[in-house]
Amino acid sequence: MIYTNATIKPKWPEGKKFAVCLTHDVDKVKKTYQYFTMFVRFLKNMEIKRAFNEIFCFLKFYFSKNFKKNPYWDFEIIMEVERKFDVRSTFFFLNESGKASIFKPKTWKLYLGRYEIRNPEVVNIIKKLDSEGWEIGLHGSYDSYKDKSLLKSEKKELESILGKRVHGVRQHYANLQIPDTWRLHEELGFEYDSTFVASNYDGLRDDIYFPFRPLNSLFLEIPLAIMDHTLFSGDKSIEEILEECKKVIEDVEEKNGVLTILWHNRLFNEREFPGRKEVYERIIKLCKEKNAWITTGHEIAKWCNSR
Repeated sequence: MIYTNATIKPKWPEGKKFAVCLTHDVDKVKKTYQYFTMFVRFLKNMEIKRAFNEIFCFLKFYFSKNFKKNPYWDFEIIMEVERKFDVRSTFFFLNESGKASIFKPKTWKLYLGRYEIRNPEVVNIIKKLDSEGWEIGLHGSYDSYKDKSLLKSEKKELESILGKRVHGVRQHYANLQIPDTWRLHEELGFEYDSTFVASNYDGLRDDIYFPFRPLNSLFLEIPLAIMDHTLFSGDKSIEEILEECKKVIEDVEEKNGVLTILWHNRLFNEREFPGRKEVYERIIKLCKEKNAWITTGHEIAKWCNSR
């Protein structure tokens, strides 16, 4: 396979046994149409009180201009969790310009409820995260994996907000056209990508436990191993989910590899996504106990490229 030719197996800093790359895809910062989908779901389950509470919350939050009052604005919660463990992560911010069409239901989920990257509160949280040690990366919009001009404009706008270079990218919905998307990323000056999904929970895809150079250049792919949505699919208890995670963690630890974790920002809303925050914290705690180097995508890329 084209992506297995240049695997990197560095010794991690300070004698750490393996590396953990914490990441968050910022798809949404404000709950919008989800109030109505939740309303319908609760009605179907005959949970009348919860259903009408969604309408109450919609009226309370939707028309508020202050994003911080919305249940999907969870940045401070994430920062508090990661400060507690003295770790930092990468936030991939989305700059989606696609438009929803009433005649194309597929576009509803893709484009409804999107945020403006230039919204003052979004700009402020991007700058705050950056100033306090978190990494800001680009979450390429739905069509950008095959559109150089579109991705270039998204990168330029995020860099103008940050006032410096953006090093990392992850494509929305894990869109990846191999190897064309990687070439596009390299041409636009990204140091690394983290779109490639490596795990099926029975072992890592193609046994890739390490970052690799898909183009035989300095451009790096940091494969994604644990994804929140996949992890919580089906009817599983928190303990069963944690056992799945433990298997993958031990697999990566044994190979001294890299474990990349994706936890969407809105899943820290405990009312709507109970248990997600707890699992995230327990994963970090377990990795720290195993002497992992827990860091951002850019720090992983810098370390690999300095070896």
